Amino acid sequence: MLWIGQFGIADGEAKEDTPWVGIYRDDDREEDPSDLYVLVEPALPGSEEFCGEMKDAIGAIFHDTKASLTGGMLRALRSAHENLRDWNRRSLKEHRVAAGVSCVAVRDGEAFLAQVGPASAAFYHAGKLTKIAPSVPDSVDALGLNEEFWPEFTRIELADGDRLLVLSPGLAEAIPAKEMAAALTLDGEQTLPDLYRRARDQQNAAALLIAAQGEQDQGTGNKEQG
Repeated sequence: MLWIGQFGIADGEAKEDTPWVGIYRDDDREEDPSDLYVLVEPALPGSEEFCGEMKDAIGAIFHDTKASLTGGMLRALRSAHENLRDWNRRSLKEHRVAAGVSCVAVRDGEAFLAQVGPASAAFYHAGKLTKIAPSVPDSVDALGLNEEFWPEFTRIELADGDRLLVLSPGLAEAIPAKEMAAALTLDGEQTLPDLYRRARDQQNAAALLIAAQGEQDQGTGNKEQG
């Protein structure tokens, strides 16, 4: 069973709906459903106003075009990249926009993470915390900046007790690894409040948690998936 939860902070206030994080469920498929979770990070000043529309477009394109999870994420990110590039071609240099994106597609306890920087995630498994960020050259720079890009994909099998946390890079930098690992040892319902307490000084931030836990430990987050 998977427990899904998220929080967002915009302009220093915690809000239920922010431009930074979105959950896009696969409600149309009875067989082999897959859900998408998106976290967007503005990479240039003035890019904030594009983030909400961009994450919603990524969610819609993923569900409309996916033949595979990675293929659907690639097409959705490519469309977002082209839209930003088109804006930048028609804009002055000081008005250019760009964004980093983390997408997680989940199906049957298997998660595929696609990242284009700036982006940050952490995977907690068997007592060990592994931080995940884009590292290959074509995935390090934000969407909208260069002619070409390629997201960095990470495949994750979620076993009982595992935690996949996707979060704003600024928030990731503000939480020491030991404190992040300690928060991720908690049940899903307890992890997010603990992380939020550490994020209250952030002007804009978001976190999305995918927690694999037994039925006896289930909480009442945004979603439970069996």
